[in-house]
Amino acid sequence: MNIRMQFASVVLAALGVTPAFAQSACPSKGPDAPAELHRVWILEGWDRTEGDPRFVFAEKLGRYYELDAPGVYYDDLAPGQKTAYTPAEYGKMWEGPFNSMRSAKHGISDKVNAIVGDRVASTTLEFVARLEGQDGKVFAIFDRSQLGWECLEEGRWVIRHEHNSSREATVDEIAEFLPAALEGVAGKSGGN
Repeated sequence: MNIRMQFASVVLAALGVTPAFAQSACPSKGPDAPAELHRVWILEGWDRTEGDPRFVFAEKLGRYYELDAPGVYYDDLAPGQKTAYTPAEYGKMWEGPFNSMRSAKHGISDKVNAIVGDRVASTTLEFVARLEGQDGKVFAIFDRSQLGWECLEEGRWVIRHEHNSSREATVDEIAEFLPAALEGVAGKSGGN
């Protein structure tokens, strides 16, 4: 930062103003950038294995959101296809269904695409999911996911908009995209 910017920062800070150039920038590449965050959000955030502790949205996925901040969150598989307007509301919709599953396994079936600006970003990817109920029935999907991100002043990205649209698949159709850990169960089709 040059001397003029340093001086302006000191003066503005004394006045209680944070200039745009002094705000922490969010990364556009790497592990804390939107593209990688989207990938990890689906692969780690939404996966469940039999015996996992109860799924509590705020604990498992809270780092990706400001839980009480406004936004728009939609998934065509959400109970009643309801749109939520805060992450906390969205998370509550999913706790029941995810806690009633024996397992939920996800894989990425199409690369992450990202448009990243200074303060906002948009990412899309396609993922697959193999969802197994307590009764052993298996449901398989392809899902197109789009996330809208905002860069907070502290320098981290949060999800402000979410849209997921799914189409039914068979376990065989999604098997190539699932982690190797599923090899022993990938053949369990549960009728799919």
